[in-house]
Amino acid sequence: VSGGQNAYSLLGFFGRVNYDYKGRYLFEASARYDGTSRFGAGSRWGLFPSGSLGWRISEEPFFENAKKHVNNLKVRASYGSLGNQNVSYYSYLRTINSYYFDSYTFGEGSTLPKYTSLSNPISDGLTWETSQQYNVGLDAAMLNNRLEFTAEAYIRDTKNMLTDGDALPGIFGADPPKANSADLRTKGYELSLSWRDQINIGGHPFGYSARATLSDFRSHITKFDNPDKTFAKSYYEGMRIGDIWGFQVDGLFATDEEAKQYTSEVLDCSYINGRMTGGFLAGDLKFVDLDGDGILGVGANTADKPGDRKILGNSLPSLQYGFTLAFDYLGFDVSAFFQGTGNHYWYPHGFNMNFWGCYSYSYVSFLQRDFIQRCWSEENPDAYFPRPRSYSATGGELSKVNSMYLQNVRYLRFKNLTVGYTLPKRWLDKINVDKIRVYFTGENLYYWSPLKKNCLYVDPESAFSRSNDAYNHMSYTWQKTMMFGIDITF
Repeated sequence: VSGGQNAYSLLGFFGRVNYDYKGRYLFEASARYDGTSRFGAGSRWGLFPSGSLGWRISEEPFFENAKKHVNNLKVRASYGSLGNQNVSYYSYLRTINSYYFDSYTFGEGSTLPKYTSLSNPISDGLTWETSQQYNVGLDAAMLNNRLEFTAEAYIRDTKNMLTDGDALPGIFGADPPKANSADLRTKGYELSLSWRDQINIGGHPFGYSARATLSDFRSHITKFDNPDKTFAKSYYEGMRIGDIWGFQVDGLFATDEEAKQYTSEVLDCSYINGRMTGGFLAGDLKFVDLDGDGILGVGANTADKPGDRKILGNSLPSLQYGFTLAFDYLGFDVSAFFQGTGNHYWYPHGFNMNFWGCYSYSYVSFLQRDFIQRCWSEENPDAYFPRPRSYSATGGELSKVNSMYLQNVRYLRFKNLTVGYTLPKRWLDKINVDKIRVYFTGENLYYWSPLKKNCLYVDPESAFSRSNDAYNHMSYTWQKTMMFGIDITF
């Protein structure tokens, strides 16, 4: 049993001013002044102002004739800033820590002696990371508010990101401290369109509605001290967040002879043949020599000279979307919600046994039910997976990110279905009950994704890298939930 505690303090002041002229011209300004004990004296306080402007064009006199078709039309713009102080609790202090020697004693008795060490160097002037966002938007409602539309575009600048500082020479003898050393710019948009109406069918009202949303964004590093663009550092200027670098693969070797000839005469693949007893054989991956030097590798390990790697995809979704459909008629109500993403990619970690199975470790007992049909053999040369080799995903050819096993984890999920029936009021009046509604709700009922073709045991929404902890790379499918219920109102 172990435990611990930390303490820190925050203090903030907030103010806001609003102005509204005839519901036509709108203005708001606000500011925060925040302080935190996580930074040193002189760097603890940050001022974060925000403001917005709105113009309701539909309230202008010249728009009067159009209001029978366009009920509301507003354009708006805003600027906002917020601070982030989430670093370790005492990053601005160097500390002296004491420890016991594990197995050495001096003199009589069994008391272990102590020794002390000084913590890593700190960054002078560590302070708030600031996020500044600029927005423009349009809101419209038409046809007696049945049709509504919203569009928004934004730019978000993250200034003074709290990340790795400048690299230090190895002879310095310590890790580089965290610092306010990077800037990030994100550009994106959000769209929303909805329709709701009610008509009569058979003398009874039929209400229905539909709503769709769509959004996208891109993030790039705009400042970081890494002129060589080396991958040894976290970022480099121009880097798109989420880019996946990997090797190009041109299928599988058909014969042992082809594999031996290619890896000895065409391309030296010693960079990745760890844990591959017997070298490359039939059914193994055929890597492509992109830089033409005859040696598979990472070159100078920089973005400009990446060796035989290239950008294969991006781990962030290219689109995010959703749509909802609903109707009610004669006491019945139905709503369905679908949610999905556009193309984005994931390369399974070697510890992800749900995907790799026996390619991960020799003692893994889990196999996909169609494993024999899915792996290479002389009788099955067009299989998706290579010849079975233990440890190939944790030290061999599959441990390196490559184009053949990079997974597109876009998906469309049937997220929710709700079906209900409300008993007629005339029935309930006889028993003095206001309302009785029975319903069914289903969550995560089905999904469509290219990942299904290659693996049924990893859910696309849980397919992402978590940490360096081996067991955190296990992925489980989302649970399907079905629920029946009844609501009674007295």
